[in-house]
Amino acid sequence: MDILLKKVSSSELLDIRSKVLRNNASHENCKFNGDNKKSSIHIGAYINDKIIGGISIIKNNSNYKELKNCYQLRGMCVLDSFQNNGVGNKILKEAEKECKNLNIINIWMNARIKAAPFYLRSKYIDLGIRYDIKDIGLHCFLYKELK
Repeated sequence: MDILLKKVSSSELLDIRSKVLRNNASHENCKFNGDNKKSSIHIGAYINDKIIGGISIIKNNSNYKELKNCYQLRGMCVLDSFQNNGVGNKILKEAEKECKNLNIINIWMNARIKAAPFYLRSKYIDLGIRYDIKDIGLHCFLYKELK
């Protein structure tokens, strides 16, 4: 499976965010604060010119732990039919590489509880903080120091 990872605009991720993360919500409800900041990075994963996954990397301070020089990972998603094939891992590693290239020290996220084991396998740290995000569900705070 040849996967092409490339930087995209946030608007190119709205459809997949809707399908995977937001129960087919309108594109307006799939936009994130910070999507259009000049410092934000959006990565799409493609097979045969069809988007199958993506992630956004947004300069944003952490709510739960003081992290210096940090970015937030948002909207990590892979279409169901492509999950458990290494696509998510490739997207995550590319996001981490982009952050390292910018000399970012820490990355953090609000991870869905069911997705947490995926991130923990990639050495993210779980502080045990749990919270409900309205209309989306139970999440946990995860972070990682990039070296």
